[in-house]
Amino acid sequence: MRFKKLFLFVLGFVLFLSTTESFATHLRGGEISVRRISTTSFTYEFTLTIYCDLNTGYRAWTEQRDANFCFGDNIGFIKAPRINGNGAGEDIGNSIGKGIYKAIYTYSAAADYKVTVAISNRNQDIRNIAGASDFVQFYVETIFKVNPGLGLNSTPILLNPAVDLTAVVGQKFIHNPNAIDVDGDSLAYRLTFCRRGDQDNCADRKGDSVPGFRQPNEVATTPSSFTINPITGDLIWDVPQEVGLYNCAFYVEEWRNGVLISITERDMQIEVKDADNKPPVIKVPDDICVEAGTLITQTITATDTPTNSGRVDNMTITSSGAVYRLPDGTTFIGPQYATFTATANQPSPASGRFVWQTGCNHIREEPYDVLFKVQDFPQRAGIPSLVDSKIWKIRIVAPRIKNMKIAADAGNKTMTVSWDAYTCQNTGAQIVLYRKVGCTAYTPDKCTTGLPASLGYVEIARLPISATSYVDKNLKRNTEYSYRALVVFTNGTNSTSSIVSDQVCEKLPSPMPVLTNVTVDKTSTTTGEITVRWTRPINLDKTAFKGPYQYRLYRATGLNGTSFTQVSPNIDTDLSVKADTVFTDKNLNTTDNAYTYFLAFYYTSSTGLTVLDSTDASSSVRLSAKAETKSVVLSWQANVAWKNENQVHRVYRETRSGSGVFNRIADVPVTSASTFTFTDTGADTYTADGTAIAKMSQDSTYCYKVETVGTYNDAKIKPDLLYNFSQVICATPLSDIVPCPPQLSIDLLDCDKYNKDNANCNLTSFENKLTWTNPDKSASGGDCTKDIVKYTVYYAPNSGATFTKIAEINSPKPPAQTFTHVKNDSYIGCYYVTATDKYGTESAPSNTVCKDNCVSFELPNIFTPNGDGKNDVFQAMKCPRFVQSIIFTVYNRAGQKIYEYSGNQLSWNGTDSNGKEVAVGTYFYNCEVKFLTLDPKPTLNLKGWIELVR
Repeated sequence: MRFKKLFLFVLGFVLFLSTTESFATHLRGGEISVRRISTTSFTYEFTLTIYCDLNTGYRAWTEQRDANFCFGDNIGFIKAPRINGNGAGEDIGNSIGKGIYKAIYTYSAAADYKVTVAISNRNQDIRNIAGASDFVQFYVETIFKVNPGLGLNSTPILLNPAVDLTAVVGQKFIHNPNAIDVDGDSLAYRLTFCRRGDQDNCADRKGDSVPGFRQPNEVATTPSSFTINPITGDLIWDVPQEVGLYNCAFYVEEWRNGVLISITERDMQIEVKDADNKPPVIKVPDDICVEAGTLITQTITATDTPTNSGRVDNMTITSSGAVYRLPDGTTFIGPQYATFTATANQPSPASGRFVWQTGCNHIREEPYDVLFKVQDFPQRAGIPSLVDSKIWKIRIVAPRIKNMKIAADAGNKTMTVSWDAYTCQNTGAQIVLYRKVGCTAYTPDKCTTGLPASLGYVEIARLPISATSYVDKNLKRNTEYSYRALVVFTNGTNSTSSIVSDQVCEKLPSPMPVLTNVTVDKTSTTTGEITVRWTRPINLDKTAFKGPYQYRLYRATGLNGTSFTQVSPNIDTDLSVKADTVFTDKNLNTTDNAYTYFLAFYYTSSTGLTVLDSTDASSSVRLSAKAETKSVVLSWQANVAWKNENQVHRVYRETRSGSGVFNRIADVPVTSASTFTFTDTGADTYTADGTAIAKMSQDSTYCYKVETVGTYNDAKIKPDLLYNFSQVICATPLSDIVPCPPQLSIDLLDCDKYNKDNANCNLTSFENKLTWTNPDKSASGGDCTKDIVKYTVYYAPNSGATFTKIAEINSPKPPAQTFTHVKNDSYIGCYYVTATDKYGTESAPSNTVCKDNCVSFELPNIFTPNGDGKNDVFQAMKCPRFVQSIIFTVYNRAGQKIYEYSGNQLSWNGTDSNGKEVAVGTYFYNCEVKFLTLDPKPTLNLKGWIELVR
């Protein structure tokens, strides 16, 4: 038996060595890409691409025919075959083998998942991995969202393989993965650390950091930097200091609409050599932005840097990116495809030609990253080739809508906007039309898509991409309108928009009269008057619309009134005199109401008087006044067909109460309607009509009216400026000496004394006595008014409840006041008091006082339920006060529950839950008591024993 065990041990050790040799010392880099391939299920294709050192690991490479995918759901595991090179992989030069492994897997639910692959092992002598690196597993991962809203999304594809990773001591090293996203999502880059994981066991494949891992620049004592550009993806080591092999890893993040939807890790190796060579330098154009349909042609150049010995090597320029069709026919965009032509092995300087006929199918928000790479070819043996690479960003934006025109139809109050047929009739694209009042000069940059919100345009329509016109209805006459349009594209789940069109701007003319005045002549509740004026018809074609003519004026109550009735007689006119363009509306309640008017205009047709149209409605000016401390704040508004904004309005104050004589006291520059306001502090800043200063006393009332100034901004409408008065309104300022908050107290209970007094046990009436005084000085030291005419008492049933008024005490007598609040439930309550002076000014609330109940609940430990009328029930001793609820449970000595009570008044007669008498003996109880208190208090938990004696 001992020999058998030894034989098995030796055999196992040999097998272990064989396995380690077969899967060791070869992995240099790789990454995983993910692509959803089904619209009806969460089925994905996973592609692992790895790179191997064929010098040290050829045998291991030939046997690395499959890779184990773990899918992050604690269920899935697939051993996927190598598919390229007929399963043998590819020798892509520089002693590098490339292997591609594919797996297909279906997830059961939407979530975030992490797909991983681990392979034993990395190659030997990696300087920034502690210990024997050839015994450290290679590991890569991709984290992604499984979400139906993402459509057939793909994670980024890294087109530049990890094969040009040779650096020279003292020379800057640059590598760019040329990551592309076929869905047009945004990409970002950041460094991470190299990881490891179990090759054969998903549960043990943690993806932990390789022990002792350092970034490549952290090995040598001489400082250097190792960074990755978060936008371009340029991985830069500036500069390597010591020869050797170094591994690193970085993430490529995929973002959509501000949400991170995937993270792809590339793990790769850089070999630093000491050689007489310097990298070539490639030059690419500045990043560009062009409209779809532009032909892009550009020459790319590169030069080789002379070595220390003066040698200049030949070079080859290559290019990769989503804009090309790959040699195997793979494409990432639709035709037409870009081409790059360059002769291999050119002497320095070398060049190549890039050509791309862009089209409508290339429009997207994110730019296309085109990588150009130059590699030198030293003619001396043992000298490594070096590369330089740069990304050229090309953004293809949607062209603007061209040749916009506008046609006004005043009769129908419409604008017809038209434009040329759009060049990019992409499926799902829409034309978005915007409008604003007034013209705005704005010329977007050639790469600025969309329409800035700051310009104030409002979207009014979304139209099919085939549309070439739109009729905008229900517009206001004599108003200038600006229109712009753009196109919105949806590419899968991403959206982008075109450059906005040029502006078209036009005023909607009117063949109609227009209202020019709605001014209040007299303020009264019954005999108020408003004068309404209008112009003759403007731009009226008297041949098409013949006379005689007629005006009819209509009125509705309110600033936004809609219930109109005719208030004028039928006013016949031949349009030769001005007297027929004014009407005074009488017997109105202008004190309490604003009024809105419109005018209907009639011409004579073959059937008689026929309405041509009606004017836009306009209201009277409505003035409001608010009393403040030694001031009055005025504000006004009017809904009118003309513009009262960006003018100077006028404020008038009555010189003496009841005189009816008003003095102009201020001119108020206004912009928007929100600025139609003025605060009167008694000054008079308009001196042309004399100066009238007001003291703004609380003992006086001040009356005001406002005159607005407006315009149509139309030379055909006279007068240019329109003046309209509001109604008269009066207000009394507040005094700067106001009532101070009273100082309040309440008669609190002494609970020790209260609970000892058994007379308090059966109360049904509870009194809370409030006492307060009114101070002569405020907290800041100012005087308080002494003219107090009443105090108001406010009550809340607990500290968190809303206060309500419960009493008013008129004709108070100093120095102290009292009020007793009688309640029928308990003492609980909170209070504050305010003071009000003879002007009706109420003080701020006093301090808040609250009163609470005195609670009490105690249980005995013996009772005798023998029917003698003495101590027959188990209940609270003395007087249980303000008990809200009780849960009482009794257990026998065996711990069995025999009785339970829930209520607010405990009374146990010694029977069990079935009504049977329990035996004499000792029992145990739990009792939970909740009390009626001002603020919720913790439940009182009582535990004890009961001696039951009969």
